[in-house]
Parts: sequence; structure tokens; C-alpha cells
Amino acid sequence: MRQKNEKLKVYEFLYNRLPFSDDETEEYEAMQRMDLLEEHFDLYLSKINKENMELFWHCEVIIGTDHELINVLLATEYCYYLFILHDYAGEHFINPFNILIDSSYEAVYDLNRTEKVYEKFKEALIDDGTFQRPIIIKHVVMNETFRLVKRPSDQFLSLKNLPYYLKAIEHSAVMRKKQPRPGLQS
Repeated sequence: MRQKNEKLKVYEFLYNRLPFSDDETEEYEAMQRMDLLEEHFDLYLSKINKENMELFWHCEVIIGTDHELINVLLATEYCYYLFILHDYAGEHFINPFNILIDSSYEAVYDLNRTEKVYEKFKEALIDDGTFQRPIIIKHVVMNETFRLVKRPSDQFLSLKNLPYYLKAIEHSAVMRKKQPRPGLQS
């Protein structure tokens, strides 16, 4: 069961009780949008068996001076899956510098940050023994109108592919449970 972000709960309690600065109002609105995206993603998660997985919501990492929100972390016996949720609409493309650009040629998201997120989690998610579980990061666009043109990217999951991807994770988690990882004690 998904828990609402604690900071969002505080903002909701204080909203209309205390004056908010423009920055606080902007952050509150962004958190509300993110909560809706997470709620939508949770509908897809509810359709799979999570018995052999660990599920974590709202992991925040600091990269340089910026914060990066990992909305969902799924841990199976053999792999870590990190999902970053977005609500991009319309056509986008990835430029040669690995930056997501929208149809009006505005920079939307720096995909180079994904590598930095990967390195942060690689440092933090250290397994015991000699086996290190792989870390897979996916950007999930929770808007059906999103389309990636020109250069495709395996970093993105569309709403169309999300159910199949989650089912594959569920299936591999069940298969792995039947045959535990070498070196694991039951």
C-alpha cells in the first residue's frame, strides 16, 4: 500500500492556514502532481503479485546541489528496479547531449542525471557476499500522448508497455524464489 509523502501531508495541513511563499506554493503544487502520478502508477502495481518483492516509495537522492526523486524502488532477490515518474505530453526527442527536448525545442530533462542516480544507488545498495544485484532505472511517462521521436531510448517506459514490464518483474521474482540465488541462506 502506497503511503503519501510526509512533506505533502504537512503542506496539505498548512495550506489555507498559513501564508505560503511563491516557492512553497510551487513546491506544493508539484508534490500534488507527483502524488497523482504515484497513485496512477500504484494502480498498475496493484495488478501484480508483490509477495516476492520489497516496495519502497519516495526515495530522494542528492546529486550535486539538486534533489532527484525516485518514486518507486522495487527490490527482488536478483535485481533493483528504480522508477522515476513523469507526466510529459506530446512529441519529444533526445538530443546528442542526452537531454530530453519537447516539440517546442525546450529542454525538459537531463538524462545524464540517470547515470548519477545509478552511481548513488550503486554505492548505497551494497549486497552481502560476492553477488551484487543489478540496478535498473526506468523513466515512466504516465501520459498516453507522450511519444519519443527520432532516437528511441530504453530508459523510457510508456503506459502501453508498463503492465508487461511489471508482469515480467513479477514473473522473474517468482521464478527466482523457487531457485534461490547461490550463496543465500534460506
